[in-house]
Amino acid sequence: MGKTYAIKRSFGFFLLLFFILNLFQSYFSGLLEDEAYYWVWSQHLAFGYFDHPPLVALWVWLGDLFFNDELGVRFMATLSFSAMLWIIWQTIDLKNKKDYTWLFFVLVISLAMLNIYGFITTPDTPLLFFTALFLYSYKKFLQRENWQTILLFGFSMAGMLYSKYHGILVIGFVVLSNLKLLRNYRFWLSGLFGLALFLPHLYWQYLNDYPSFRYHLIERGAKSYKPEYTLMHFVNQIAIVGITFPLIYYAFFKEKAQNTFEKGLKYIVYGFIIFFFFSTFKSNPQAQWTVVILIPLLIFSFRFFVQHPQLRKKLVIVATVQLGILLLARLFFASEKLSPVTLEPHLAATWVPKLKEKTQSKPLVFTTYAYRNASVYRFYTGIKTHVYSNLTGRKSEYDLGNYERDMQGENVYAVSPSVTGPIQVQKGSEILQAFPIDHYTTFTKVTCRITAETLNLTPGSTAEVQFEFHNVYGHPVSFENVVFSGVFQTDRKKMVKRVALEVDDLSPVPANTTRTMTARFTVPEINGEDDQVFRIGLRFYGLPEGFQGNRVKVNMQH
Repeated sequence: MGKTYAIKRSFGFFLLLFFILNLFQSYFSGLLEDEAYYWVWSQHLAFGYFDHPPLVALWVWLGDLFFNDELGVRFMATLSFSAMLWIIWQTIDLKNKKDYTWLFFVLVISLAMLNIYGFITTPDTPLLFFTALFLYSYKKFLQRENWQTILLFGFSMAGMLYSKYHGILVIGFVVLSNLKLLRNYRFWLSGLFGLALFLPHLYWQYLNDYPSFRYHLIERGAKSYKPEYTLMHFVNQIAIVGITFPLIYYAFFKEKAQNTFEKGLKYIVYGFIIFFFFSTFKSNPQAQWTVVILIPLLIFSFRFFVQHPQLRKKLVIVATVQLGILLLARLFFASEKLSPVTLEPHLAATWVPKLKEKTQSKPLVFTTYAYRNASVYRFYTGIKTHVYSNLTGRKSEYDLGNYERDMQGENVYAVSPSVTGPIQVQKGSEILQAFPIDHYTTFTKVTCRITAETLNLTPGSTAEVQFEFHNVYGHPVSFENVVFSGVFQTDRKKMVKRVALEVDDLSPVPANTTRTMTARFTVPEINGEDDQVFRIGLRFYGLPEGFQGNRVKVNMQH
């Protein structure tokens, strides 16, 4: 009896158990496509990347120092998850908490999505770790404003921001909960220290024309509102907790904030739910956007269930069922043979070897929402890949790095579900097609900037558009393998029509120079589309138009 009681009190025992489970899960499970994408980032460490800040790449790079497989990608996730749990445990102030160590881990199991970040690596993985560290340091800062807490507080702020831009919301909601911080010069010292640590990333953004900010705030564009977006947001708040959600949220709402620190925890939960509720009016919500609220939920529900033994018994019962579901899901995740359905980690084995064989192990250029495919293929084969981003998809890190340069002059295959080619490989519900390209030559980073603010066009007439072609490369570019195309889109980026452009001067453009060109085209008839825009795109080897042109408003005159 005494031995069993000692185990129940042993935080280290449970932490080691979780660590070992996550370690095995990391090793035996195939990568998620996003994980492969972040692995590609880690091969070229930088202070920033197209989609997110750089810490997720550093997480993968550190793991790769020890292991060169899936475990390498996820090793830091297993470590940081364990460290996060220890930090949360240290943050909890309850005199008899050691008697309920087992309950703490029951609650960890009760927060379904929290467990996922014990073995997968995404920007939310380091974000959760640094959120826990931020809350711990904030609590220490409130207790004693010495240099150690000031620096730790600032360091944790920078860590959150280096993980994911959502970190600014955590900081903002804590400040809103305690406006006295704004009159505290020591808080400003913490903030300035955090900002100083974050400056390299901001400088990287400046050098690269703010690609992440432009993408998230401008280029992604708003979607037409659908009521199901708002409904899905609230479904997500249930999903991140799991079947224990009635008990967990009941505990959170019933347990009152007892001090300034706990008021901050309340603000984080309410703030994230409300903030992303409003975001549903312009975008489709994702469950992981509010995952940081699981830490305050864990802290509040722990104290609540310590004090309410009857509800604690119900929690244990429901959590036991959730544990069974989680273990079964983990098993399916790791084993395609045992899983009743094909999950994302199983897909690579179904198409990567076949595509490698059929393309004779040559480098591949993927297109149309292909940054995930390119990354998975590169991870599992070691073969060079590149992504030609086009208007039917989105930009990615492949547009910033030197992946295009590495492919120049190579004999490659172009791969996409939207092209027609002699090679076909099934990937889940889509068919990847491929065709060969000898001596691949592209210059996708050039820009074609239309100088007019608005185009007044008449259907059936011949229009003339002037634009500035800027060659950003250190070598001349010529136009043997490319055609200029004009694309009509709605303001929400739906492609409506494309037209062939006749360009007046197609002689080679010298390195790092801008040439003013004139394009002519026959204006098509476009019916029923409001808020139209026009842009110029380049079609290399018959692939879809790229993002070379700026968007200009169109006024159709009938």
